[in-house]
Amino acid sequence: MKKLIPAFILIALSIAACTNNNAVLERADKMMESKPDSALYLLEKIKSHSFFKSSDKALFALLYSQALDKNGIIIESDSLISIATNYYDEKEATRAAFSWLYLARCANNRGDAAAQASALLKAQDFADKTENLKLNSLIYVDKASMYKNQQNFDSSIIYYKKALKIFQKSKDKSNCILDLFYIGYNFQLKENFDSTIYYYLNAEKLARNTTDKLTLSTIYRCLGSVYLLKHEYTKSINYLTKAPNTNIAVYDNNKWYILGRVYVKMGISDSARFYLNKITGLVEIDADYYQQWQKIYELEGNTKKALYFANKINVANDSLYKRKLDISFAGLEKKYKFQSLQINNQKLIIKNKQNGIIIFIVLFILSLLVIIVLFWRNRVKNHQLKMQQQLLTKEIENVNLLELQVNMQNILLSNVEQYKKQSIKRPDKPDSTKPGISPILNSTFHDELIATMDIQYNNISKRLKEKFPDLTERDIFINILLLAGFDTGMIAGILDIKYDSIKTHRTRLRKKLELDNSEKLIDFLRQF
Repeated sequence: MKKLIPAFILIALSIAACTNNNAVLERADKMMESKPDSALYLLEKIKSHSFFKSSDKALFALLYSQALDKNGIIIESDSLISIATNYYDEKEATRAAFSWLYLARCANNRGDAAAQASALLKAQDFADKTENLKLNSLIYVDKASMYKNQQNFDSSIIYYKKALKIFQKSKDKSNCILDLFYIGYNFQLKENFDSTIYYYLNAEKLARNTTDKLTLSTIYRCLGSVYLLKHEYTKSINYLTKAPNTNIAVYDNNKWYILGRVYVKMGISDSARFYLNKITGLVEIDADYYQQWQKIYELEGNTKKALYFANKINVANDSLYKRKLDISFAGLEKKYKFQSLQINNQKLIIKNKQNGIIIFIVLFILSLLVIIVLFWRNRVKNHQLKMQQQLLTKEIENVNLLELQVNMQNILLSNVEQYKKQSIKRPDKPDSTKPGISPILNSTFHDELIATMDIQYNNISKRLKEKFPDLTERDIFINILLLAGFDTGMIAGILDIKYDSIKTHRTRLRKKLELDNSEKLIDFLRQF
C-alpha cells in the first residue's frame, strides 16, 4: 500500500500539470495578436513540459512557431511546426492552414523555395475551406513575397492586390499601407515608375497621420529614389527631406546617401558633401558612397582626390567580393575545389581503384536483379498462360452446356405448341352435345410443360409452392397451363372437366393467391 501512494501522487501531479499547461496554451492563444511577446513568454515557461494529448502537442507547436515568427525570431528548422501539420486536417482547417503557412516560412528562412511553394499550396487548400479572410490575406502576402524574390514581379503584384482587397474590406490600415508600398516596389523593380509613384502616394496618404516613423520614412525615401531615377531632382529632394529621422543608422544613412546622389546629379557639390558626411557605418554601400565622392571631386576639378576615391571604390568592391565569396555556396565550392588539388596522386589512384570495385559490385548486383526479374516474369507469364487455358476450357464447356439448354428449351416449347394444336376446346355451354377428343393428360405432357415454364419463369412451380403452401399439384398445373397460353376451353379439355368447373377453379386460385378483384390472374403469374 505504501508503494502505491507515491505513484498515485505522481499521477495526480501529472494531471494537474497537464490542466495547467492547457490553461497556459489558451491564454497564449488569446494574446497572440495583441501581445505576441507575452504569448512567447508564457510558452517558453512550458516548452520543456510533456503533453499527454496529441492535440495539446500540436497546439503548442503551432502557437510557439507563431510566437517566434511574430517576435522576429527566425526559425529555419521545421521539426516543431511539422508536429502541427501532421496532426491538423480538414476538421480543423483554420489551424491546419496556419500550420502549413508557418512551415512555408521556415522553408523560406532556410532558402528552400520549392518547399515553401509546396507548403503555401497546402495552406491555401485548407484556407479555402474556411471563412477566415485574414488567414487568406497572410497566405497571399507570403505568395507575393515568394514571387518577388524569384523576380516574378507580375505574379507578386497579383497576390499583393488580392491581399490588399481583404485588408481594405477588414479596414486593416497598417497592412493596407504595407501592401500598397510593396505593389509600388514591384512596379519599381519592373521600372514602371508611373505606377510605382501611384502606389507609393496611396501608401503615403494612409501613413501620413500615423506615428510609425519607420514606415513613413521608407515611403518618402522610396519616392525620392524613384524621382531620382526619373531625373526629377526637385521632387526627389522634396520627398527625401520629408522623411523623418528614425535614429536607426541603416535607414537614416540611406536617406543621406540618396540626397547626396541627387545633389551630385544636380552638380551641387557643397550640398552633396554635407549629406554624405552625415553617413556612418558603411557596409554594403561602401563602393557607391566612394563613387559619389569621386564625382564630387571630379566636379570640383580635384583630380588627385578623385583618383584617391576611385582607388577606394576598387578596394571596396574587392572587399565586398571577398566577403560574399566567403559566405556564399559558390565561394565554399571554389575553396573546396582548390583544396582538393592538394591531394597526392597515390590517394587518387587508390580512390579510383575503390571506385572501380564499387562499380563492379553495383553492376554485379544489378545483373543479379535483372536475372531474378526475368525469371520471375517468365514464371508469371507461364502461370498466366496456364490460367488462360483453364478459363478457355471452362468457357467452351459453358458454351456447350448453354447450347444444350437452348436446344432443350426449343424442343420443350415446340412440344407445348404441338399439345396446344392437339387439344380441343371443351364446349362453353353445359348442355352442348359437341363431342371432344380424349384428354392428353399424360405424364410426358405434364412434365414437359412444367419444365418449359420453369425455364422461362425462373422455377415458377417451385416458387408458387413455397410462397403459397395451400396450392395443390392440380392448382399449380392449372397455373402453368394459364401461363403457357392455354385458354379456358383447352384447359377443360385437357383436364376432362366441365367448362364452368375451370371458372370455379380460377376463382379458388385467386383466393389462394390472395389477389384483389382488379388483378388479373395471368398478369400476376407473369410478374411473379
